[in-house]
Amino acid sequence: MDVFIQGLEVYGHHGVAPEEKVLGQRLLFDVRLTMDECPAARTDDVTDTVDYTEVLDLVTEVTTVQSYSLLERLAQAIAESILRKFPVDEVWVQVTKPHPPVACALASVAAAVELQRADLED
Repeated sequence: MDVFIQGLEVYGHHGVAPEEKVLGQRLLFDVRLTMDECPAARTDDVTDTVDYTEVLDLVTEVTTVQSYSLLERLAQAIAESILRKFPVDEVWVQVTKPHPPVACALASVAAAVELQRADLED
């Protein structure tokens, strides 16, 4: 069973350029949570699945508490946090920076990571 979160907007202070860390910018997040077993598909009970509102809170917390230079590191930190907190078997996280501060017209840049529970370092 997969649960998808798409287009979560969080304001964060991430980037290589000093002004990105000072001024911050809007970031977009897409997340896929994979559970081998999901009793909620039969029970229709939120306690039998991962409550996506709690995942939203975690993504927001990781994005706003610490500042990273690279989208790759932010995506990794979020994926690891999700695996540590929720009973999911695999997680995929994409972080998109709309209109990055570069000297050309560019819609966005993004980084994505996919981790399985076994990928966590203890």
